Amino acid sequence: MKKTVIFSGTTEGRWISEQLCALGQPHMVCVATEYGKEMMPEDSPARVHVGRMDEEEMIRFLREAGFGSGDLVVDATHPYAVSASKNIKEAAGRMHCRYLRVVRERKGTLSGLTHEGGSTGKNGQVHGYETTLECALALNGCSGNILLTTGSKELGLFSRNVSEEVKKRMYVRVLPSPESLQLCLAEGIAPDHVIAMQGPFCQELNLALIRQYQISHLVTKESGSAGGFEEKIKAAKAAGAVCHVICRPSMETGKDAEEALKEILEVSADRSLSKLPDEGDKETQKGSPGRACGIEADGRMTVTLAGIGMGSASGETSEVREAVEAADVVFGAARLVEGIQKKETYALYQTEDIIPILEDRRPRRAVILFSGDTGFYSGAKAAAGKLKAWNREIDLQILPGISSVSFLAARLQESYEDAVLFSLHGRNTDRHMTELIWKIRHHRKVFLLLSGAEDLRSVASRILEAGMFCRIYAGSSLSYSHEKVEELTPEAAAAYACDGLVTAMIRNLAPERRPLIPLKKDGDFVRDRVPMTKECVRHESIIRLSLRESDLLYDIGSGTGSVAVDAASLHPSLHVYAIDKRPEAAALTRENARRSGLGNVTVIEGAAPDALERLPAPDCVFIGGSGGQLAGIIDAVHAKGNGIRFVINAVSIETVAQIREAVRRYMPEKVEAVQLSVNEIRQAGAHHLLQANNPVFVVSFTL
Repeated sequence: MKKTVIFSGTTEGRWISEQLCALGQPHMVCVATEYGKEMMPEDSPARVHVGRMDEEEMIRFLREAGFGSGDLVVDATHPYAVSASKNIKEAAGRMHCRYLRVVRERKGTLSGLTHEGGSTGKNGQVHGYETTLECALALNGCSGNILLTTGSKELGLFSRNVSEEVKKRMYVRVLPSPESLQLCLAEGIAPDHVIAMQGPFCQELNLALIRQYQISHLVTKESGSAGGFEEKIKAAKAAGAVCHVICRPSMETGKDAEEALKEILEVSADRSLSKLPDEGDKETQKGSPGRACGIEADGRMTVTLAGIGMGSASGETSEVREAVEAADVVFGAARLVEGIQKKETYALYQTEDIIPILEDRRPRRAVILFSGDTGFYSGAKAAAGKLKAWNREIDLQILPGISSVSFLAARLQESYEDAVLFSLHGRNTDRHMTELIWKIRHHRKVFLLLSGAEDLRSVASRILEAGMFCRIYAGSSLSYSHEKVEELTPEAAAAYACDGLVTAMIRNLAPERRPLIPLKKDGDFVRDRVPMTKECVRHESIIRLSLRESDLLYDIGSGTGSVAVDAASLHPSLHVYAIDKRPEAAALTRENARRSGLGNVTVIEGAAPDALERLPAPDCVFIGGSGGQLAGIIDAVHAKGNGIRFVINAVSIETVAQIREAVRRYMPEKVEAVQLSVNEIRQAGAHHLLQANNPVFVVSFTL
């Protein structure tokens, strides 16, 4: 008796199975995900297997299901699933089964639309691309919102090949399955930019989505009529959006869905699959991962994330070495895999690049190598999350390594239990440098991961600029035969030169004790002729901002930047945007931030509220000067979110009236207001006189 198995996951595969079910024709269906199983009819003669298989697994599956000469293997996978089709065809041939490829008709494809008057090329409304990567790179030159309708599987190729600015303008339409949504989350797509819907989609619905999300560019595969290709193109043209089409990999030969169904019925007419393995319980039949028709698949994929230490073989733990020896495939940076013999290795360490190979190869055991220790500033953390989002069913294990910090501490005969640990490796930015200098200033011992000599030179220069008394211990090529550990002065470290990664210990010989109320004096600032929020008022205003670690603060009308700099000095995790329309004020703010060694102050030269448009949403806002635009500023900030804390200083009665109107309009639950009158004592000859400053209203509330 002839048997039939359909490798499905497409509209055509589901349609063929539905027709066979309607005729009471027993058959088997293989789908990649649980969502694919859910799309199949319930209580039908179809038995469903869930899970991706490589060629060897397919052969095992067919053999255990009793397939042999003349039985039908129907390949109804996606036109772009090239490696899957190759494996299915090879497995069918080796089992002497009859292979039937189901192809999509060319009507409703890029070539078909071109013949109907559509346009291709750089100057047209429809642009064609040979590969997904080529399309992703092209999006970097596009303005306006982008809608990806290519599904979740290749989302990583788009998210890692477009700029962050472009990524923020991307909307993705994916299946409403946990796997798809987890992939979107892992790739950093904001939840409000994910459209989880099951097709097919008519032209009207496509058009509505394009208009709803103000889409200027629509990205699709050349998926044919079954994939709703024509409906996407026509909707995009109706909305004036540009289409970006990833062309089919090749012209396939095979039969369309109706022809394939006819052949299946001819081969298996009046036959049954009564000799399939025993049914067992219903859950087993319907495709728990790793099972098909009651057959236990031969194990799951094991992926090991392993810390390899500093890089030399002597630094590996025996557990990591055994994992590599047992692996079918090993991934890692080039220097980590170059010495591995008799293994299939890939010089890759980005999870997005590794997952397609895991999907294609389906190894039993894979190892991904990371330098140092997997628990200390390692890429293993992000990799674990992305791998689990890709496939919950893998067995994931993490093996620690010896970190360069513990290795250097041993070489120096130092402990690191009483030290601060930090990394500039791959993140030598102003903000991280500010945080590091803050830690060095207040601690006796800091262990530091660096990318190389240039990072160490930068740190040494900042230490000299800050006037700190430090000794620097630098270790390069740790664990290798040319390892070098040196004790350096900051002056010598500022000229340090070596090859490779560097780990350092910085000992501050005179750490500063942190003040409990670390606020600055007026004399700490360069002022010139630009107005400055005076010390007493500034400190009261900052206290009322109720700043917390990692807060983002706007200082609007920053003047000399006294509030911005005073606030930013409280903790390196704070970030302050200082906004002022006067060039001389912006220049003074930059200078005062530089003199305080701060990299967490960003100066914006422009008038609020327009200058706020492209800034991230704040946690709190200080308004020291509004230029008569207070209502517009409050409206613009409030539009960015709720729960934002405001502190406003007012000297004039007109500004007080504007604050009162804003409070009346928004009705915040709690409004606090104080008036400060400050008198300074100045000497006049033999006498000391009180000199009054203008009284200032300090108003605070949360919207």
